[in-house]
Amino acid sequence: MSEHELTIRIDTRYNRFCIHRKTLKAIGNPAFVHLGYRADTKELMIIGTWLDDRRSIRVRYDTAGSFYINSKGLVEGIRSVSQVLLGDGSYIVTGEKADHIPAISFPLADAELSSEGAE
Repeated sequence: MSEHELTIRIDTRYNRFCIHRKTLKAIGNPAFVHLGYRADTKELMIIGTWLDDRRSIRVRYDTAGSFYINSKGLVEGIRSVSQVLLGDGSYIVTGEKADHIPAISFPLADAELSSEGAE
């Protein structure tokens, strides 16, 4: 994995999305994020925003410098509509930054279980 890749870790055992610090930096270190999923393309999208609304998630780092979002509903929804992330464990997914908005798209169709960083 290159040091400049934009990555997230999805842990289906704990229904946790770990958004890496350099990934957030690539979209301008937003105060909040939105998560979205497109079933037709099997892509998870993280969109940075600076507005606090009822759909946004505040970015808060823990003492180790990690930012987690826990969502059993999102993991189960992705699994049921797209038949991806079916194994229980940790997935490292690499994404691409959008050109004109503070967003990164992560294709989940080819996501594979990782032994790296197992909890």
